Amino acid sequence: MKIQSPSSLRGASSSLSADGLRVLSRQKLHYTDGADAARDRPAHVRAGSGCTFIDVPGQGRRLAVVQDDAAFIALVDPRSGRVDAIELPARAGGLRHFDTARGNKMDKLDLESIATLSLDGAPALLAMGSGSDRVRETFVLVRFDGSAPIVEELPAGAFFAGMKRDKDFAGDELNVEGMVVDGDRVRFFNRGNGAGDARDAVGEVSLGRLLAHLRDPLLHAAPLLQRVRGFDLGVDTAGTRLTFTEATKHPDGRTLFLAAAEASPNAIDDGDVTGTALGTLHDDGTWSLVPLLDERGGPLTDKVEGLAVDPADPCRVWIVVDKDAANAPAELLQVRLA
Repeated sequence: MKIQSPSSLRGASSSLSADGLRVLSRQKLHYTDGADAARDRPAHVRAGSGCTFIDVPGQGRRLAVVQDDAAFIALVDPRSGRVDAIELPARAGGLRHFDTARGNKMDKLDLESIATLSLDGAPALLAMGSGSDRVRETFVLVRFDGSAPIVEELPAGAFFAGMKRDKDFAGDELNVEGMVVDGDRVRFFNRGNGAGDARDAVGEVSLGRLLAHLRDPLLHAAPLLQRVRGFDLGVDTAGTRLTFTEATKHPDGRTLFLAAAEASPNAIDDGDVTGTALGTLHDDGTWSLVPLLDERGGPLTDKVEGLAVDPADPCRVWIVVDKDAANAPAELLQVRLA
């Protein structure tokens, strides 16, 4: 895939590699225990939208995969292939699986990103809604400090309202698809695939202030975005705009991100993907893109939505694919950085 990229980024230079990164392996994500009708859980991971590694007490290292169309977090062992589930709060009618055919797509929390935290010395996961609709203005906190995960849904309307008011970040439609925790800072990536004035942008807040607000919004005001920067990632050869779909921190200090060229009409409805890329963002604002290639060396046209660096091998990254179909399992791809 040839990606056409601008030579400047609001005063920061960008560069583009001519080489591509090829998919080395692909795994369909099916739950080891199968479907669970009582919990409205399908047999497969549905619409994987973000991922992060976490050391789960009693289980070991797992890749936590959040899903935008299902109220579950999958815990994946990439090496053994085992996939377990953490159930999140059900929506109307006790449902945890959302789809247009079911008539409940707009009930979903639309969890698009997830990050690993340490809270009071125990591992935790923080998942975030996209903010593209009122019900999606929420976070979900999962704490592993006992025999079973403790799940809390944390409404965050005031925080998302602040994001929407910052037009340099949100443009006309907010759609947060990436969240990176870096020390006491948490960085958010808005995806510019909305209608009207669509913005790809990055902004950050204090993690401590965000958590304080989520735990007690009456006592602690919602933090406002800082260091907001806009990005133009260019277009693919089909003329479709490349937009942020995920981001993660590399151990060497760089921020890695995924971009997809998806012909979607707005921040809610899906479209065809014609190209994808893996990018690198530095603190000074410079960035670069490398096309993603499928197993045969052609353009990777899967919707790439989750990205995590393997803690045991920083040259290996895991990418989660959302198949945008209720009966199709999300897929886990392995790619090696050049």
